[in-house]
Amino acid sequence: MRTIKAVRARIGRKWLGTCVSAIATVTAAVCLFLVSCKQGKKDASDDYRLEATGDVKEFVLDSDVRYNLFYAWLFKEKTGKSYFSFLNYRTNQIYFYDWQTGQLVKKLTLHAEGPDGVVQVSGCYVQDFDHIYVSTYAYSGLIRVDTLAHIVQKIPYGKTEKGYDVLPSYTPSSHPYLPPLFMGDETYISQSGVERFCPLEKTPLTVAVDTVRRVCRELLPTYSVLTGEEKAANDLRFSRIATDRGMAYSFYVKEDLVIAPDNAEEVRLVKAKSRYITSPTGEHKETERGPQLGLELARYGDMIYDPYREVYYRFAYPKTTLDSHIQWWGKSVYGRKKFSIILLDKDFRIIGETLFPEGIYNSYVFLVAEEGLYISRDYQMLTGNSEDTITFERFELKKQ
Repeated sequence: MRTIKAVRARIGRKWLGTCVSAIATVTAAVCLFLVSCKQGKKDASDDYRLEATGDVKEFVLDSDVRYNLFYAWLFKEKTGKSYFSFLNYRTNQIYFYDWQTGQLVKKLTLHAEGPDGVVQVSGCYVQDFDHIYVSTYAYSGLIRVDTLAHIVQKIPYGKTEKGYDVLPSYTPSSHPYLPPLFMGDETYISQSGVERFCPLEKTPLTVAVDTVRRVCRELLPTYSVLTGEEKAANDLRFSRIATDRGMAYSFYVKEDLVIAPDNAEEVRLVKAKSRYITSPTGEHKETERGPQLGLELARYGDMIYDPYREVYYRFAYPKTTLDSHIQWWGKSVYGRKKFSIILLDKDFRIIGETLFPEGIYNSYVFLVAEEGLYISRDYQMLTGNSEDTITFERFELKKQ
């Protein structure tokens, strides 16, 4: 009897061991299947990329043009024809090129004195040939001129009803990307953060100027959207664009985008972090090494909208190291050595990020066209680059 019981016990143990082994095998297979499915499911932040096409446009420059394309614009006339323009600020001239042929079609020389005098131009925005806007430190406002260099409109700044004095130094530029925005009778201009004029917490990022009633009003938010650490980075620059629901701001020291709905007090922060940047809050110190440091620190950059593909492009600058033997003073006009572009859909969700090859493109000079995104190939640190031309390469938005 004991022998039979022993046999039964051995059979039971063997059967139990077989069951446990089978369960373990099945469990492992299920886990492997789930992991495989998870790995196979692609993250939405990797759906798209920007791909170089090799399609390059070239524009020949005059000998008196000094390379500085912080005021470069692409616009389309009612005829459907597109033009590329930029300000040669040293000569008070705005250049206009045929976008398709690359031929120079007009050089608009602005008057320094007289009834149409603007003294020295400090900034420029070209919406089309009928809407050419310039700024100057000699006038506290925005000036609209025609193609004969006549002043056709002045948009004066002033004081808001709440007592805020609008800073007279607004400079429309393509870098930082701060064109004036026009909605109805109002013109929206940005404001710099200058503590000696107004506390940052009370300084609006945008002011609306009513061109008919000639009154100003300040919009939310103020610089209070920055944290103490972000303010300590000593870099208050931002890029601003209009959305269908208000405005969006890309601060250079803030990974979050600031979304400000029109006529609303609630401001929303949206994550738009680069995978190549840990923190963008390194302090930019004003020292002899300052110009080089400003091109090495991790920062975010301009954000622009592509209406043809309904995506936003946000430039990002990972931390890098530059050659200390080069004199970097004045070299910022050539952009950053290392950069990426974060791709966001129309709801500001990240759908991809493209890291660009170093030392080729000027990340501060870009244009959006029907054919794609154009980025300047003029990173002048490379041997052989010339200041006699401006070149742009076209990039296509591709699904991964």
